Amino acid sequence: MADDNKSGAEEQIARGANMASALRGTGRTGKAASAAAKGAVVGGPLGTAAGALLSNDKSRTMIFTAISLMFALPVLFILMLPSMIFGLYGNLLKGDINSLGASPVMNDTAAIVENIETVGSALNQIMLEALDDLYIRIDHDFAASEGDRMEVTNPYEGSNIIDSNLIIAQYCAAKYKDFDSVTLADMERIVRASKRAIFSYTKQAVTYTYTYEDAETGELTCSSETVIYYTVIYNGATHFADAVFFLDHNQKTIAMDYSHNLHLFLNDNFIISANTTHALLANLVIENPYTGISEAFGSPLDTDWRMVVTSEYGLRTDPITGKTNSGHMGMDFGLALGAPIKTVMSGKVIYVRYPTTGYGYHLAVAHGNNLITLYAHCARILVSEGDLVSKGDIIAFVGSTGRSTGPHLHFEVIEDGKPENPRYYLPG
Repeated sequence: MADDNKSGAEEQIARGANMASALRGTGRTGKAASAAAKGAVVGGPLGTAAGALLSNDKSRTMIFTAISLMFALPVLFILMLPSMIFGLYGNLLKGDINSLGASPVMNDTAAIVENIETVGSALNQIMLEALDDLYIRIDHDFAASEGDRMEVTNPYEGSNIIDSNLIIAQYCAAKYKDFDSVTLADMERIVRASKRAIFSYTKQAVTYTYTYEDAETGELTCSSETVIYYTVIYNGATHFADAVFFLDHNQKTIAMDYSHNLHLFLNDNFIISANTTHALLANLVIENPYTGISEAFGSPLDTDWRMVVTSEYGLRTDPITGKTNSGHMGMDFGLALGAPIKTVMSGKVIYVRYPTTGYGYHLAVAHGNNLITLYAHCARILVSEGDLVSKGDIIAFVGSTGRSTGPHLHFEVIEDGKPENPRYYLPG
């Protein structure tokens, strides 16, 4: 029976590969061309989006209807993405894979991004639960020790450290022969069952000796204190692949391909959503005018901003996709996780958002005269929409949320609805 199932799955994959080959050139409307998709016909099976389609008899009969609707993304690219995000029919987040009444999710960019946000939020919740569990274990360990005091260092505090895209990709790679079972609830169950091992800790006991002189008698008194230092460790994506989803070598390759393709899609969507954000901010300035004082720009950082620039405004090689001549609408400053972010001028907070894609946790401040500054990829935001802030106020902390390769501040200056080079505005 197992061999029969295996051959059936392989037959579906082969059938899908032939279809994908036939359709290879049918769509290049997205900036990420189908030729960029990894794991296409050569080097790996189709993605679970294609597998889910092919595993359903009704869906197979409707494939050309679905193909006719693929205007936003290349066909082959769609077929190489995890079905949890790019479900062709119905709401896969609810496990309704056989519902054919809904429109194909693949054609609804907003629905795709919403799916990613939903899964990312669910994973972040499990991460918080895992941290709470770790703190309890640390408390128990300290209680059983001979320490007098403990200190816990968590370098991930307040940060979204999990790569949701890769975890989604690993889960779908583990399920690529069992498409019908792909649901958010199933993924949550699997991850939560292994949450105890998501974080671990190291500890070091240090004994300090203190000598005091009695003010009246002059006698010396010695005392000691043992401090146990605990450091939180995130065991990372390798742990998920090996100990949560138990991926073999082939599945790990599939997962990396899925993740790569998902990043390519999000790159295109990020550019579109960023332009949409700029247009929205231009309208918000009109609706929420700021008429405060006019002053010179300050630095958004405690340190010399010129010493920590990691990416300039303008064209660059994209750090995630590797695409050359990719547009960058601001400046990036590489800083430690949790470093303070300050507003560069007095103004009014007009926009605060907490997505797990794109800009991540970000906010915008209006400064009058159609001038706006935007601060992105924050770990934590301290202000709310409508707040008035003064130049130099700490408004957020550096993080790596959203489309980010590491802790940094993405800083934009938007004038009259158009991003400008921040170098022309920041203090020399």
